[in-house]
Amino acid sequence: MRAQEFVVNNVVGGAETCIIPGYMTNQNQFVISVMSRDRVGIVRDVATAISQLSGDIADLSQTVLRGYFTMILFASFPTTLNADRIKQKLADVNLHSPTPLEISVRQVLSNNLPSEPVDSANTYVLTASGPDRIGFVADVSAFCAEQGINILDLSTMVDGQTYIMVLLVDLTGSGPVDEVRRRIKTFGHETGLSVTLQHHDIFKATNEINM
Repeated sequence: MRAQEFVVNNVVGGAETCIIPGYMTNQNQFVISVMSRDRVGIVRDVATAISQLSGDIADLSQTVLRGYFTMILFASFPTTLNADRIKQKLADVNLHSPTPLEISVRQVLSNNLPSEPVDSANTYVLTASGPDRIGFVADVSAFCAEQGINILDLSTMVDGQTYIMVLLVDLTGSGPVDEVRRRIKTFGHETGLSVTLQHHDIFKATNEINM
């Protein structure tokens, strides 16, 4: 991975998610997504095919949800390669895969790349918990959208009858943090949810387990 990268810990799973401030602008950029029933070797198969095309994986996020494998990655390829050639190569991977792969390849134009990285000073962890019910995720995500809170990463879990959401968020466009905290408190009272906001650095320090 040759592109510059700023690394933050995944808020629940412990895997690492990269937010990239620098891109390789002399190559074509693509976003590739893969979904399949989970099995051993999917990352290897896809990554090997990309490397055989001289592709450079700059960022990758992968998870398994209830037996389904999902992965999205950002990669740079030589300018001689287009989306059709990459799709053809990955179709060969699918042809030999014991589980069908749903693959999407989309070129990212240089004028659509983020111009600025996410400022770590504005990165927070929002945690919401309460009785498991329909609309939980919709309510919390709607609040974030209304307040200009950008969700960077999100994980959920159920503990007995309690539903828990943990969101890595960017508060750059949401106003002063004290005002955001006041709105969060009001939202919690209105919905009956327990909602907390911590700076990412504090959350990371208080939730790390030393092995």
